[in-house]
Amino acid sequence: MFKWFLNQAGEDSGVFDFPASLKGYPKTLVFLDRNLEKSAVFMRAMPDVFFKNAFLCAHESQQVLVSARRATAVYYSDLECRYGESVFEEMESKCKEFAPKVCIYLGEAFLPTLYLAKVSGAGCRIGFSDENCFPFLNVCLHPTQSTEAALISQYYGVK
Repeated sequence: MFKWFLNQAGEDSGVFDFPASLKGYPKTLVFLDRNLEKSAVFMRAMPDVFFKNAFLCAHESQQVLVSARRATAVYYSDLECRYGESVFEEMESKCKEFAPKVCIYLGEAFLPTLYLAKVSGAGCRIGFSDENCFPFLNVCLHPTQSTEAALISQYYGVK
């Protein structure tokens, strides 16, 4: 399946400057973790200013969490997050239309959302769990002393 999604998305990864590409609040696409508690930790830790230029892709069970931060998002259900489904095609269109510079991928690798991260057009695509996701994700961070949100905030320069 990995190779099939890779053929659909393309292997090219583009050039970006890390961490400089994260400065100045660039347009950021965020794939929230399917685990509500883990996503809640990230959402609560990020400052309001982060969400002004972010577009979130989240499971439908996270609508209350996302709306509490007044963030813009697209939602999916378990049945709809499959390549070829109309909702999936709508998600792909919205991710591309947003035209992010950066993508933050929280949670475990899931090929349909990894595909969306890759085709979004974001040059810098950051993950935290698996360095074997290249070229879907092209930066893998492993926070040792902090959370994903604290690490991302540090790179974005947000307080």
